[in-house]
Amino acid sequence: MVMSFLMLLNGLVSAYILRDRVEDPGSDAYGPPKIIAPTGTTVNAELGKSLKLTCQAITGYPDKFSTIIYWLANQEFIEDVFENSRVKEGQEIFVTENGKTLIQKYLEFTEIRPGDFKINFTCAVLNPTGSSVKTITLAEMQVGGLITSKQLGRRSKVQ
Repeated sequence: MVMSFLMLLNGLVSAYILRDRVEDPGSDAYGPPKIIAPTGTTVNAELGKSLKLTCQAITGYPDKFSTIIYWLANQEFIEDVFENSRVKEGQEIFVTENGKTLIQKYLEFTEIRPGDFKINFTCAVLNPTGSSVKTITLAEMQVGGLITSKQLGRRSKVQ
């Protein structure tokens, strides 16, 4: 029997796995999840625009009931940080490719705001044998190399 559960303590999410049997460590059938997207640590975003981040992982399990996926903002649940639903998680999506089960979940921003560039967004994927996390930050995108009015306001005036 394998049991896993999550615990939220002081704003941090921890996963615990309890088991009463031994599995063959050489077996490919079961293993910890592996995040395959996003691949980098920053994602370009434009102020005032919408954005959809995708977290995708190989589940490490042949069924879709043994793996969970979720997003965090500075180690807190998205719905606790963004109570106005400006930023929200999409539904879990499962896909089977080449005999492997993939899980993905979107993080959708209806509008990028300046404070979003100061937040660490973390995708966490857990199954009974382990977990995988990927943290990204948003980087303000420079549109067409032009300086925006916001950037001009930050510069000192030169005459």
